[in-house]
Amino acid sequence: MIDKNLYFSTSDPITIQAPHPVVTPLGEIIYAGTKWNSQATYGHAPPPDYLRPTPHYLLVYTLEGEADYFDSTGVKTILKKGSLVWARPGIDQSYGPCPGSRWSEFFIWFSGPIFDCWNDQGLPGKQTMILKLEPVKYWLNCFRAIVEPNDKEKEQSPLNRLCNLQTILSDAIRQQQTQPVMREDAAWLESVCIQLRQGTLTRPSLPEIARSMNMSYSLFRSKFTTLAGISPGRFRTEDIMSRACRLLLETTHSIAEIAMELEFNDQFHFSRRFKQFAGMSPRNFRYQAR
Repeated sequence: MIDKNLYFSTSDPITIQAPHPVVTPLGEIIYAGTKWNSQATYGHAPPPDYLRPTPHYLLVYTLEGEADYFDSTGVKTILKKGSLVWARPGIDQSYGPCPGSRWSEFFIWFSGPIFDCWNDQGLPGKQTMILKLEPVKYWLNCFRAIVEPNDKEKEQSPLNRLCNLQTILSDAIRQQQTQPVMREDAAWLESVCIQLRQGTLTRPSLPEIARSMNMSYSLFRSKFTTLAGISPGRFRTEDIMSRACRLLLETTHSIAEIAMELEFNDQFHFSRRFKQFAGMSPRNFRYQAR
């Protein structure tokens, strides 16, 4: 007999049920899904502690309501709208709304050597991380683009989407390291980041982006650095180099063609900047990856 109190969930407003949406040699997303208006409490694990093992890396993002959370790493907290739990494999944990109440969640199980490297560097590390990500609709759409991509997003390779998950985690950590961002500031930052990601190394120029935001360049640079934790120039360089890595891994374009596509002065200029970023030349990076 199914316990309705355990798995009760409505399908609105977004239903995500994604088994194995991303599989690569570097890592995979095992399952992603949503529960809305759920009453799942502690019945999913045996008493007295109601803890269950976490076999993979786990993200739990609270979309609505509140839930108790505790685990064997010593974390005990109340999850509220915008709370993101990031747990490593091998811990015992339990979470869910208090009896009689309901909440909504998005969750991802994932694994792989690339995330083991993150964990070795303390992300999430020995203790589960609890982050705060708002606005919820924006971050949920970022996750959804990875696990349930639309037709345009499906053009990205599984490796692209795995890299995008790492970008989300990196952005989540960076957001915690800056001062709290107001909703309008978050929208402003996202608008600028879109322009930077869609451009090249030289176009549009940073002063042009500043003018599009009706700001002087100095004020624009100061605001972006405060909100993002890095300068717009560094943000663009890191994004361009990440795109270069993908082109080296996923295409047969020559080094010169990639340099031209990303609008470096020449192949030598591109190779020098890439080595500063990756610690090796583009040619060696492609050779070692293959």
